[in-house]
Amino acid sequence: MSPVLASSRAGNFVRALLTILVMALLFREIYLLWFFHTAAWTSRPKEIRWCGSWYQRINDRDRTLAEARAIVGGSLVQVSRLPVWKPIVAYKPSDDCPSYIFGKVGDDDFTTYLISGD
Repeated sequence: MSPVLASSRAGNFVRALLTILVMALLFREIYLLWFFHTAAWTSRPKEIRWCGSWYQRINDRDRTLAEARAIVGGSLVQVSRLPVWKPIVAYKPSDDCPSYIFGKVGDDDFTTYLISGD
């Protein structure tokens, strides 16, 4: 008999775990849609809140790490994570917010975000 259909403690435990898993996935999806206007399965949200400012995604092709470095004029370091757990990299030589940040969406693919103001 399947553990899900069992009427014993094991069956109750498995049903409880499945219920908790479904609820966690549902609440994460609602959170991402409400605050970031993006679904959990996408790696390119339209806007990101970081460094006290909002960054809007540029509707352009993805860039390589070398192209991203050429845009900002320096080396990039990880500064945060996208809502879908992908790294955000930026060139941050001072305390000011950089104009561009890049979200990693592939092995050497980065989507570009431009600061839109406060």
